Amino acid sequence: MKKKIVFYAFSSQSWDSYVPILNEILDQNIVEQSRISVYAPSNNYQFRDDTSKNLFDLLSGQFTDTLKHDLHNSNGNEYILVTTHIPDEKHGLSNGLYIHVPHGSAFGNNQTADYLVSCYQASDIYCGISPAEGEYLRQKCRNSGGISTKFIATGCPKNDIFSAYILGSEKERNRIKSEIKQSMSIPLDMAVIFIGSHWTSRGILRRFGTSLIQALSTVGDKVHIIQGAHPNLWNNHVSIQTSNWLYKSLCNERDKGSATLSFGVSDAKALLASDIVIGDISSIVIEAALLEKPILLNIDEDSFLDKQIYQIYKGISVRFDGADDLLQAFLTGVQFSDKREESFAIVKDLFGYNIGNASKQIASIIINYSQ
Repeated sequence: MKKKIVFYAFSSQSWDSYVPILNEILDQNIVEQSRISVYAPSNNYQFRDDTSKNLFDLLSGQFTDTLKHDLHNSNGNEYILVTTHIPDEKHGLSNGLYIHVPHGSAFGNNQTADYLVSCYQASDIYCGISPAEGEYLRQKCRNSGGISTKFIATGCPKNDIFSAYILGSEKERNRIKSEIKQSMSIPLDMAVIFIGSHWTSRGILRRFGTSLIQALSTVGDKVHIIQGAHPNLWNNHVSIQTSNWLYKSLCNERDKGSATLSFGVSDAKALLASDIVIGDISSIVIEAALLEKPILLNIDEDSFLDKQIYQIYKGISVRFDGADDLLQAFLTGVQFSDKREESFAIVKDLFGYNIGNASKQIASIIINYSQ
């Protein structure tokens, strides 16, 4: 029996990882569209564009109550579960063949128990960011039998959108950057500052609120600020009170004209348009490094599970402690390390694997197991 394919859209971040994979599957025209559905447990999704939203509406509409009942029943339809996160058993999605795909570009950049190890252990097929992630998991799992052939280095599908920029000449990069700025209605003569925030307590928004926006908005009228926010800031990973005050504060800055906001969707456009990126432990930082952007970070060693990854984040950036410190860096100038180019090369080796082809490879894996 040909298997149904269910994409588990844990959040907007999950969905953004699936779109390039789904496009590859549908373009190959091997799997009937009727066999593909999206299970969407959240009630809050943001979309990159109308095409993304239309695809989501179509495929999420195909996940019916009848299908959910069948998936609960081990004697019902066989299916493949494609997910960026471990599915909750209450959703009835725990009995399929579990193919894990990356939802971010990094590993070892969180201060809590390693969620990637849990995802690997729960999966049947694990599509990894790079061979280096396989070695990382091997070290983490060495006391429990190591890792098996279910690990396949594919690269991160979300990063395929960056391939033209990464591989392009300086002239081509400038063309892409200008085109993106025009699509975002940003004047070409304005410098773009992108602020990316993780959802944890060490993330920029939960630590500083909107104070970075307020400080940087005094730099001059030739600066456009884009504030990004991890989708977990708006769900049960963060208290309702925290989500509410962050949202209201950000909307206030937007309404004043201080910043453009990006709530929980892929920040590909903001990264491509940016002249400088400000961040924390988020994997957005790795994507900025793949694009060779100037990076300023609010980080400390205790925030990283893996100390070597901390050294990489440190090597690609200049660190700041708060809003005043950040503003002074802009006013007096930033001096990056002479070895930053070497750090960028390390990032590309660890996290930039197979860019431009990751979605195609993952699509092929899914199709192979669905026949």
